[in-house]
Amino acid sequence: MSYGPRQIEEKYHKLLAEDSRPVPDSYRRDSRMEGVTIVPVAQFTTRAFHDLEVEKVWKRVWQMACHEDDIPEVGDSLPYDIAGLSFLVVRTAPDEIKAYYNACLHRGRKLKEAPGKKATELRCAFHGWCWHLDGTLKEIPCEWDFAYLDKTKQNLPEARVGRWGRFVFINPDPSGQSLEDFVGDLSSHFSVLPYERRYKEAHVAKIVRANWKTTMQAFMEAYHVITTHPQIITGHTQDGNTKYDVFGNYSRAITVAGMEQYGLPDWGPAPPAPSARDARSGIVYTLRSDGNLDAVAPDGRSGVFTPNADWVSGELGEVNPHMCDLLGGRQLPSRGLDPRAAARVATVPPFDPNDLVARHRALAAMQRESLRGVIGDLADRAADVEFASVYFTLFPNFHPWGSFNRIVYRFRPNGNDPDESIMECMFLAPIPADGVYPKRIPIHWLGPDDDWVEAPELGMLAKVFDQDWRNLPFVQQGLHATKMEKLQLASYGETKLRHFHKLLDEWIQKP
Repeated sequence: MSYGPRQIEEKYHKLLAEDSRPVPDSYRRDSRMEGVTIVPVAQFTTRAFHDLEVEKVWKRVWQMACHEDDIPEVGDSLPYDIAGLSFLVVRTAPDEIKAYYNACLHRGRKLKEAPGKKATELRCAFHGWCWHLDGTLKEIPCEWDFAYLDKTKQNLPEARVGRWGRFVFINPDPSGQSLEDFVGDLSSHFSVLPYERRYKEAHVAKIVRANWKTTMQAFMEAYHVITTHPQIITGHTQDGNTKYDVFGNYSRAITVAGMEQYGLPDWGPAPPAPSARDARSGIVYTLRSDGNLDAVAPDGRSGVFTPNADWVSGELGEVNPHMCDLLGGRQLPSRGLDPRAAARVATVPPFDPNDLVARHRALAAMQRESLRGVIGDLADRAADVEFASVYFTLFPNFHPWGSFNRIVYRFRPNGNDPDESIMECMFLAPIPADGVYPKRIPIHWLGPDDDWVEAPELGMLAKVFDQDWRNLPFVQQGLHATKMEKLQLASYGETKLRHFHKLLDEWIQKP
């Protein structure tokens, strides 16, 4: 049976035609990217290309610096550091935000190295030079000793500031297009629950021993799910049911659980918990009382393995390390299922799994009921397709998820080291009807050797991230070790990566 972009789009639109609710126009849009993309390995490994990115991208492009909830009151500030650059984002008035180059005009000390609250001035901690919140010079201690200075030229230099969805963007380039033009019609994809109606409820950042693009690309496609997250794969969710589109400076992926699947064997009913099956190989994993795992293959071969997938005994020699970590690695604190949500999901009637439309509607109904306590009446207004996994990438590094998913990602270099990056995951929730919610949620930092489960506020997503982290440092090491000069990307399944590299190349080639 033939399978490709056209077949994916046809099956996707067939489901839209059978949706139980009106489907927003944005979900009906198709914008496929044609051609092939080959990416030089040096773009991920060399200081020379990192330096090019600093000059051609980070000093010129619109980039998300923070969320409005990080600086809710006048005088609140937050440093934004990117690839050796630093900017200080300050709320200077109730509805005004500015971004200054984060350096004193005397000897260059950072004005702020940590978030600030309710300041009435911006004073350097070294020699006391001071500016008003609006960036105008307030005081130079021992001013007589700087008689040669023109004080009218001592205001803090600014970067341009724009806002989208309560996120604060900055651009060091004083010229060029506006943020509104850069973002384009991205807002059209969030009509039911726009980001303007969400607040930041969690923020976790982790240092990764991999280039920022290496790290970011692991979260831009569903192709890796079969091997890295096989516990996610079921009879209704695989990698081949993801639709990809590109629009201007952003791209989109939509994974719809109700679409017909290809490529994986049918292993029969899932094993009872707490065992789990690798959907690709059919191997069933079970945690033992000694902390190791039993692994049993479909052909009867078995083995015992450590949580790090090291062989202990048995005929079976190698297994999936991601599955071993899932069951045997560090676990999240136990959290019981919300009984009210479980009761709502239980009201969804059974369905024939072979009826794709019925399956699509039933899975959406389950999501609708599980989220009713969070989104209220929006659950009834939302189309079935809006409960799919929908994730966007706005060039260069901002990743808001669509529909009712709380996730927003940001990826950036960790200083000037091309082999290290920072990944951030934020959760955003609907602003309550009374408008009262916690602000200034601090960033929970994790080091390169910390597990994501040390951030339990992320729930089970933390365990999924730990599986990704079994890949990323080794991807970066492999990029240094490979004899290949260029990476080969899938024409359709890695559309979002291809679109990113197309835009990156355009920015690098600009004079």
